Amino acid sequence: MNFLLRILEKYEIFLNENSYNNLNKFIELIINYPVNLTAIKDVEEATKSLIVDSIYPFIKFTSLDSNSNFIDIGTGGGIPGIPLSILFPNINFTLLDSIEKKIKAVSYFTNNIKLYNVNPVCDRVENFSKNHLNSFDYATAKAVSRSDVLLEYAAPLLKINGTLFLYKGPSYKEERKYLKIAAKKIYFEILDEFNYTLFEKDRYFIILKKIKETPSSFPRKIGMAIKKPLGGIQ
Repeated sequence: MNFLLRILEKYEIFLNENSYNNLNKFIELIINYPVNLTAIKDVEEATKSLIVDSIYPFIKFTSLDSNSNFIDIGTGGGIPGIPLSILFPNINFTLLDSIEKKIKAVSYFTNNIKLYNVNPVCDRVENFSKNHLNSFDYATAKAVSRSDVLLEYAAPLLKINGTLFLYKGPSYKEERKYLKIAAKKIYFEILDEFNYTLFEKDRYFIILKKIKETPSSFPRKIGMAIKKPLGGIQ
């Protein structure tokens, strides 16, 4: 039995044949890609860390509306954006990263898998936001930055009532206080915080809702979100 299928069955994740085949194809493409996008070159580790870790919380903890617009900020080699776009073919995904070689790889993967609902974009999030204010229903980011920094990146891009999904590990226990401070400043509400164990690792999935218009001072200049984070200096 294929390793992906064994893992999906273990965690009671049931996919249609097309999604299953496309996820397998993506695993093969990313671990064999000639440019180093990830340190993971093993099928089993890629299946767990890149695929199942990306899709599990979306299957277990939330539901998404069709014909909506979703942005993956700092997508890297397409994580989690490509696995999610495979699962949700009726949602339009923008996969954003500032590094050209990574976006070239994303384009290569999506063309090979024939994912017509994906738009790869090479740009800094602060620049991209200026021309795409209030354009997205959903946003996410995985392994990018501290929670309050990610919130600031996403805020101008999301529509009012739009949703931000954050993947976090054990560091969220400490980050949570910064996220709460930032959420008050730019009008977000923490809707849910799910704590779960996946592959014997402690994981958090946080869902936030944009409740008011983002202040006009955002996006700030490039680098300011990290240099002077809204949640405070660590």
